[in-house]
Amino acid sequence: MASRLKSYRPWLGAIWIYWWTRLHQLDSLPIFLDEAAHIWWARLAWEWQPFHAASDGRLLNVLWAAVFWPFNGSVWVTRAATVLLTTVGFAALLTFARRFLPPRAATVTAVTYTIVPFALFFERMQLPDTYATACSIILLWSSAELARSPNRRINIIIVGLALVASLLSKITSLVFVPVPALAALMMGKGDRWRSHASATLRVYLLAGAMLVPVLVVLHTIAHSDLGLDLLARKTSNSPAEMWSQAQITGPMVWNYFQVLFTPWLWWLSLLAIAISLPHISRVSLYICATAMLGMVILIAKSNPNFLEARFALPYVAFLILLTANGTSTLWKYIAKQGTAIRITAIILGLLSLFPSGKSMWNTFQTPEELELPDRDTWEYIRGWPSGYGFREIATQFNERNIPTQLLTFDLGGQQRIAAYLPHDSQITPVWVPPEKFPALQAEVGTRSLLVLDHPKDDANLAELRLELRPIRTYPRPLEESWLTVYELEIPIRQKD
Repeated sequence: MASRLKSYRPWLGAIWIYWWTRLHQLDSLPIFLDEAAHIWWARLAWEWQPFHAASDGRLLNVLWAAVFWPFNGSVWVTRAATVLLTTVGFAALLTFARRFLPPRAATVTAVTYTIVPFALFFERMQLPDTYATACSIILLWSSAELARSPNRRINIIIVGLALVASLLSKITSLVFVPVPALAALMMGKGDRWRSHASATLRVYLLAGAMLVPVLVVLHTIAHSDLGLDLLARKTSNSPAEMWSQAQITGPMVWNYFQVLFTPWLWWLSLLAIAISLPHISRVSLYICATAMLGMVILIAKSNPNFLEARFALPYVAFLILLTANGTSTLWKYIAKQGTAIRITAIILGLLSLFPSGKSMWNTFQTPEELELPDRDTWEYIRGWPSGYGFREIATQFNERNIPTQLLTFDLGGQQRIAAYLPHDSQITPVWVPPEKFPALQAEVGTRSLLVLDHPKDDANLAELRLELRPIRTYPRPLEESWLTVYELEIPIRQKD
């Protein structure tokens, strides 16, 4: 037993390092618009309203966050709850690499996945994509284990649970429904096809038995379709439209991977995968099929206006597994060469990780300096969906401990301020749509302030005739947008 525990120590250490990288300075990046909405919904779960997120095709992350009482220190608490689940996914990723790939592949997987900016950046946020990623990794591993031992009941249960959790994490995880069947087909032994077919069928029956009651409750009580209608509106169906969109979304996804892997690591990863192709195994085919199944659908059906880098997050783990497999194959040849070549290869490998290490440092200390795709830089750092400014406003006014209403023109502003306020705060963020603002003439007093997001709110502000006195401005990085807190000097009156 002691020797067995000793053999696990390096992997337990790897899991601990991964866990630390996700938790360290967890609130360095201010809360993103969608994160604030999920925290808001998690709080509503404590008011017996747990299904708000279902209509957007996500549920697991909200209910999981609600378990941890998301009312004080909400941003850190809900992000830490996310890290707890992603750590389980990382452990499943290492287990898969250790059991099904060459010996050195697990080490490459552990190091690369821990440090790669694509995973590091998004897995520190309270987003459904991180939950879907962890669940897809667990599904990949557990399905492979089921193909290896189709008669073990525990394997069937784990695969069924992973499949259900994936679907409840994000509705786009429908692309992973065939994974148990792929595992049985590609990794199962041909002389045991009856056992594999029976085990796979039982997985789907078990998943269906767990999902049907959830769907019935959502349909009858919450009047929700789990986001199917939203998915249909945001994706294309006709072949011509899919081909047209793929010509735009394909380069977009490529750019997301190149930037968020860093160019050095991205090109070396592709080289390692290419070198391993002549020696491709059933395991590699299984990983490739799972990755391609989702990636092709993501590229073909996604509307370019809605395609975000985080949507491709589940495929990062699959690509890293293929990279680790290819690196192990490449090292077999390098190990036979001279010492100078081996040292050169090791130095090149370490250099390829240097940009990722720099990105990790920025993630902890200066997230505004991160090198992200342009769209992500705008969303998370310099544009109005980011949380910059809201944290400072909530903190400063909460410290005054004076009953105050902070009025905003959009619900996202209210939610981002609320996420940074403790449960017993004297500050009350209030969403007031611009068209309803004049009706507050009798209600707005000296302790009601207006928080505007410029330049987003400029057009709406022009529609109203307000006498405002700016109190303080909170610029975002690069100063392309900023928040200003105003005092209402005279009663609101409607435009003539």
